[in-house]
Amino acid sequence: MPRPIVLALLGALALVAPARADKSLVAWQPWSNAQFERAAREDRYILLHMAAVWCHWCHVMERTTYRDSDVLALIAQKFIPVRVDQDADPALAARYENYGWPGTIILDKDGNEILRRRGYWAPAVFELLLQAVIEDPSALPPAASEATIDPSRVRLQASERNAVLNAYWFLADTDRGGFGDTHRFILPEALEYALHRAAGGEAGYRQLAVKTLVGARRLIDPVWGGMYQYSDALDWSSPHYEKIMSSQLAALRTYSLAHGLWGDPADLKAAQAVAGYLLAFMRSPEGAFHASQDADLSPSMDGHAYYQLDDAARRALGQPAIDRNLYARENGWAIAGLATLYDQSGEAGLLAAAMQAADWALANRRVGEGGFRHGGAADENPVLVDNIAMAEAFLALHRSTGERRWLDHAIEAGRFIATSFHDARGGFMVAPAPADALGVFAKPVRHAEENVAATRFFNLLAHYTGEAAFRAAADHGMGYLAAIVDDIPFQPGALMADGELAREPAHVTIVGPKDDPRAQALYAEARRYPARYLRIEWWDRREGPLANSDVQYPELDEPAAFACANKLCSLPVFAATGVPGMIRTVDRR
Repeated sequence: MPRPIVLALLGALALVAPARADKSLVAWQPWSNAQFERAAREDRYILLHMAAVWCHWCHVMERTTYRDSDVLALIAQKFIPVRVDQDADPALAARYENYGWPGTIILDKDGNEILRRRGYWAPAVFELLLQAVIEDPSALPPAASEATIDPSRVRLQASERNAVLNAYWFLADTDRGGFGDTHRFILPEALEYALHRAAGGEAGYRQLAVKTLVGARRLIDPVWGGMYQYSDALDWSSPHYEKIMSSQLAALRTYSLAHGLWGDPADLKAAQAVAGYLLAFMRSPEGAFHASQDADLSPSMDGHAYYQLDDAARRALGQPAIDRNLYARENGWAIAGLATLYDQSGEAGLLAAAMQAADWALANRRVGEGGFRHGGAADENPVLVDNIAMAEAFLALHRSTGERRWLDHAIEAGRFIATSFHDARGGFMVAPAPADALGVFAKPVRHAEENVAATRFFNLLAHYTGEAAFRAAADHGMGYLAAIVDDIPFQPGALMADGELAREPAHVTIVGPKDDPRAQALYAEARRYPARYLRIEWWDRREGPLANSDVQYPELDEPAAFACANKLCSLPVFAATGVPGMIRTVDRR
């Protein structure tokens, strides 16, 4: 059968074909250039299976499709099977994340893509797919040309902002909260944008944010805490039970910000349930954080049955497997999330855990001058996501504590990112292409969300330090974001970055000794202010000048708080109760 006809039939058959009896296992190989050399030598193709430790359908495909005798015979005949845990290889995962997990990619000996498919494929269908590739191994056409980036344009145009907003409200579910028409989960940039606009008094955004936060509480495990990844029902009622660290960060940040805005105890309780799960289940003996927890206990008991049980019944059976890898990325996310909740709640244990994880990462994942590698391999090449996660974590800890060492680490990480991941085409690349990269892998990829994070980080860091190079890096990232919104208009993160580049953050300084309870009370109130875009410093004169001494503060007889931004400064405030109002006078959202 001609390949186009075969491929046209696959989608209809993928989920209904019955599995056959398993007779053997796939001899999975590691991902390396050696596989391309073998492919050339033996006239084979590389079958890349991208999976995740926590992924239910990955497990199903490995128990059925990849144990099917006919599939195995075809693999043995013409393919080199390579399995990659996508959490362990962020650079490769970023290239193929749009294909979901499991992702199936077939490559020729020169690194050209022959096929890309997403999701689970039943054995009979997968057999047809492999056979079609054997009969016609033509490479896919080159990817569409990328948007041209104008290096002089570092802001969105009014028409682009309107296009993003139109896409935002087109996808917003104003009845049930959330976005899109397939799954329900916290899209952190979209929800943060709603919270940002709601803080400025816009009722429609507040209603959307509240409905999303209320709905997403149904994804929080009522027994152990922690947020499930998503619901496949639009009313948030049908969770997929894997708990991945990015979901925990999204919940910690957004529920903490919402509590700071409106003081709803339910939002604080939701964030605390997520933090409690991280501390009780995901923390290693060294104080670092594990990567994720599987959705299912076993093939015979999936998450839908297991997570209905109470604590005693769960413990009697055991718990779903935890991926005990200790990645810089996941630790950065955990640190930032716990620090954000600490800012609101003042729970000392949260801050202590966040600082312990940061110290662990500095001791065990640091490379070069301020950079971080993903895992434990000494020869591992750094990737952007680990470094931006740790850089954001350091700024979060600086905000939570006022300690200069955390700002110093953020500065070092910022310099490493600007040097190591700068892409001459615009923005920041996920990782530089290795010198021996073949085919599609010779061209670095860029990730929109990582560029949003980098742009926002560099802009805020520029205000903390006064260094023009950091503002230039922020502009460089924004240039890439501005170039892609025409093709992908749903970019609320680009709106956040664009708005922050256009204005100064509210700049709050507590002037007073760090061992003075009055200064401590002022700082505790200042860090609670519900905005991520906030420059907050604690100037104890005994420590010398601030990193960016752009404001001169008077000598006073008692600790005081000052707020400045956008050519406006407040009068000093001496009581903690006056701090929020003081900040609001200069915060132009």
